[in-house]
Amino acid sequence: MFIAAAKEGSFSGAGRKLGVSASAVSKSISALEMQTGTRLFHRSTRQFSLTEDGQILFQKISPLLSEIDNSIESISQKNQQAKGKLKINLPDSFGREFVLPHLTTFLKAHEGIELDLVFDDRTLNIVEEGFDIGIGNKINEDSRLIARRLYTMQSGIFATRKYCETFGVPASLEDLRLHNCVVYNPLGLGQRFTWPLLNDAKEQIRIEPKGNLTVSSISAAKAAMLQHLGLAYMGRWHVESELSTGEVIPILPNHWSTPSTVWLYYSSKAHLPKRTRLLIDYLVDNIAQNAS
Repeated sequence: MFIAAAKEGSFSGAGRKLGVSASAVSKSISALEMQTGTRLFHRSTRQFSLTEDGQILFQKISPLLSEIDNSIESISQKNQQAKGKLKINLPDSFGREFVLPHLTTFLKAHEGIELDLVFDDRTLNIVEEGFDIGIGNKINEDSRLIARRLYTMQSGIFATRKYCETFGVPASLEDLRLHNCVVYNPLGLGQRFTWPLLNDAKEQIRIEPKGNLTVSSISAAKAAMLQHLGLAYMGRWHVESELSTGEVIPILPNHWSTPSTVWLYYSSKAHLPKRTRLLIDYLVDNIAQNAS
């Protein structure tokens, strides 16, 4: 208010500029004068001007406020031009194989944006960890987050047609014990991944696969399955192309568990940078709307 009063030449003029009353400006200036211990304005019915101390204060403060205004304008322009870095947390396999191709296409269309991708299957607090966007099927309960549905992930058992022609197709859950399975033992889990399936009563159960190969990544499990080594459990999106050609077939699909939802989540703060809004809208438009 001090700067506005000095520039406008009156309390009423400063009030009009700031959208407050002249008395509010007067009270603010009086409080500032008490704080500094000196009169800052000459006031009379004929004169309203800065005192010597007021001029000194104005000369000190005015450049600082101009610098702040310039900084705000610079940030505003950067957001309008969609420039800057975005830090994103993604699940390892799904992020690398399914989301990453969309992100590279996005970068080609927005050269001023940089992406810092962290592939991590843990459920992280993206606000505290400094992420702009998170993607995953598990979200920390946090009122500061907004979540948007991105993809419906169906997981199940798969095998190559050649394997099934050699060893047969399992007709029941009990038949799984007669087949070699590729065992998935993810790093950091500390135990083998058991297959979540539904029994005949549609109750969820977990079956521990048995086989002569254990791997620590789903991509390795897929590679082994494609070499006709046995059955493997994974997200359907891993093998969409092989399913379309008939190279791979689904095993016991009636016993697969309910699909899980992959969410895109981000801070609920009111003013998201334009680069963040652009990426959110791009992923929703190109993944969520086209997901089958």
